[in-house]
Amino acid sequence: MIEKIAIFYLLVFAILVALKRMRPNLLTYLAFSWFGPFPEEGELLSSYKARRVMYALNWAIQFVAYFAFLALAGIYFSGPSNETFFLVAGFAGTIGLGMAVLAFAGFSISWLKTVIFGPDPKCEYIEEHEV
Repeated sequence: MIEKIAIFYLLVFAILVALKRMRPNLLTYLAFSWFGPFPEEGELLSSYKARRVMYALNWAIQFVAYFAFLALAGIYFSGPSNETFFLVAGFAGTIGLGMAVLAFAGFSISWLKTVIFGPDPKCEYIEEHEV
């Protein structure tokens, strides 16, 4: 079983490396959109952190919509054969919602700290030196 898991992760890693080397397109956007926002040149740190708060809130709202969809599907497709699906889907959604809510809380605290206590510098990119 360990070999199968190792092969799976090697395949996932190879696919992500291949996607990273591709030109930006819809597929690469979908693959890497979960990274969240990146700071923009000249943007205040508090503004960047506010965008991260909104990003986490967006994920939490998506999971609430996911649970609403599961509830509607449960009403129309209820039965003993579907219980396992709804159990697994509900468990996975609960983990995702919990992560989104914790990220929202953590990003909100970080944003409030920056706004209230500072510092609030502008973001700037530093060029890497060639070795």
